[in-house]
Amino acid sequence: MKKILAAAIAAAIVPMAAAADTNNVTVYGKVHVSIDSNDTATKDNYEVSSRSSRLGFKGTEDLGNGLKAIWQYEMTYDVTDGDAVTSARNSYIGLAGDFGTFLVGRHDTPTKVAFYAAGVEELGDSILDLNGGTNGIFKERRVDNAIAYISPSFSGFTFAGAIVPGEDNGVTETTNDGIADHYSLAAMYGANGLKASLGYEVVDYGTEEEKMWQLGASYTMNAFKIGAMYQDISDVEGMADMDKNAWVLNGTYTFGNNKVIAQYGETDDDSAADRTIWGLGLEHMFSKRTSAYAAYANNDPDGGDEDSQWSVGMIHNF
Repeated sequence: MKKILAAAIAAAIVPMAAAADTNNVTVYGKVHVSIDSNDTATKDNYEVSSRSSRLGFKGTEDLGNGLKAIWQYEMTYDVTDGDAVTSARNSYIGLAGDFGTFLVGRHDTPTKVAFYAAGVEELGDSILDLNGGTNGIFKERRVDNAIAYISPSFSGFTFAGAIVPGEDNGVTETTNDGIADHYSLAAMYGANGLKASLGYEVVDYGTEEEKMWQLGASYTMNAFKIGAMYQDISDVEGMADMDKNAWVLNGTYTFGNNKVIAQYGETDDDSAADRTIWGLGLEHMFSKRTSAYAAYANNDPDGGDEDSQWSVGMIHNF
């Protein structure tokens, strides 16, 4: 019976693998799970968290003369609570060649791409994540309906831009019915241990336009890396005269297969309490694809209860 079952599985998998090879399809993903100790204004407990674990499929087709078709579908899934797909991540179709890459679909804005290109983020998706974790004080966007272009590298410099139609119907709505109601721009550089980026983004809320710009950089010298990021937002989420800025400094020290992480940042926010954040982490690399870490993060709002978390986690990329 076991032999029959094994033969049946092989018969099903081999054609799938052959088809994937013919169409140049790559299956990839990440499993990221942590055990967290929470002491916040809303909870005081232990949790097991699936931190943006993901599964993706991507492929290319050679169209000749240096031109190729590209596509990707990526999804978030929960490996701790039994939930299947929880949200779509970057998913698109496009063309790529010597001219760069043109794509249409759901994608990170160029400003978000620039954020990560600066090399400041450490232990992404963990409690130290600067956009979504306990230390999260910056804003980032992944948007539907993106029409985007990314240039090739020019001696280390790369440029990107995207426009996003608001998709109001123009009949019952009076705004956001154009092809470029929202847009995002970025310039990035990487060479000789230096990474730097500049981003600018405009989102039309119908009342006011939220305008965001950011500047970030990191420099690696032997075992040390230092980084800094600054972000300024005016008319947050369309609220007139509600402005916010945030900054962070961080650094890492690598020894053997281990890395120590430290970071500190502050916000000045008209629409919410000003905050001070800091965090520490220790990451151990078992291999190029598998690591484990321990981290502590603190987020202290002016006049409010501070949030603090301890976390141990494990990450595997495939």
